[in-house]
Amino acid sequence: MGYKHLLLAVNLDEYAEYLISKAAEQARIHHALFSVIHMDPDLGHLEVGVREYDAVNIDESEHYESVAAMRRLLKGTNYPLYKHLFYTGYLEDQLITAISQFEVDLLVLGHHQCNLFRQLFLSPSEPLVRQMPCDLLLLKLND
Repeated sequence: MGYKHLLLAVNLDEYAEYLISKAAEQARIHHALFSVIHMDPDLGHLEVGVREYDAVNIDESEHYESVAAMRRLLKGTNYPLYKHLFYTGYLEDQLITAISQFEVDLLVLGHHQCNLFRQLFLSPSEPLVRQMPCDLLLLKLND
């Protein structure tokens, strides 16, 4: 089964470059569209929701550091980027909105190793997994 549109949800942390590389590799394998979504803490003053980065129409004053940092990381991939999205608000709601709006059929997430207690009772990804309208690929992050 081939995927048509892969969306990577990523933070700007020490794993971002690794996750971008692995997700772009998966998009290449499936000949799928490759999109990225990340939280932009600089946009907290804006209305909650998903926004698309538009390099042609964006005002220079709107170049927030997290968007600029993500753009620098994305330049390192050798696979074309379809959409660069950023969001404000709750992760679960915004991911589900983006998946529906852009017809994503594979969501890629990084997953930190944790113990059984944390997996069962404290996992922030559990509600997201339960509600997800598409397939998930969890990439193990070594801590």
